[in-house]
Amino acid sequence: MKKIAQYVILITIFLALWKCQVLKEPAATIMSATLPIPKIDSTKTNLPLADYNLQVKDLNGKMMNMSDYKGKVIFLNFWATWCMPCVAELPSINKLHNQFKEDDIAFLLISNEKIEKVKAYHQKKKYEVPFHIIDNDGRIPNIYFSPSIPTTFIINKKGEIVKTSVGAEDWDNDDFVQELRELL
Repeated sequence: MKKIAQYVILITIFLALWKCQVLKEPAATIMSATLPIPKIDSTKTNLPLADYNLQVKDLNGKMMNMSDYKGKVIFLNFWATWCMPCVAELPSINKLHNQFKEDDIAFLLISNEKIEKVKAYHQKKKYEVPFHIIDNDGRIPNIYFSPSIPTTFIINKKGEIVKTSVGAEDWDNDDFVQELRELL
């Protein structure tokens, strides 16, 4: 009985800390040190095709179409400011973005939160990677549906989804950077 009480207390503390926004950032920083390394499996065949029917807003409210990036490599990520694994992987995504600034890769990091909240977070963290918003009326193509976030899709120039990742990963890992370069 004593063990059950201890587990209940631990679970209660965990849930309280999970909801605590003050501790989210330090916990995400600790989590980021243990993220798995992404890998693109180049042996896969019959890859699913991307659906370019996705409209998002940039942080200035300007509408953008994913179809504008057809023919480019696309790093498509669905995330939220309240999601600890999302927050944990954002520094590595920002570093990846900075490594590919001059290359033909489009970074679409999409949240469905209010634009003001995402904009404030973007400014606070001083990220260079662009953030985007999909509002409640926005339609996300079925191929990108995931029951959890973060979810990331890597789309090659032919429009094939070469990687789908559900969960946080260490995106600026040297091996993955090389795999991404091979898509250019």
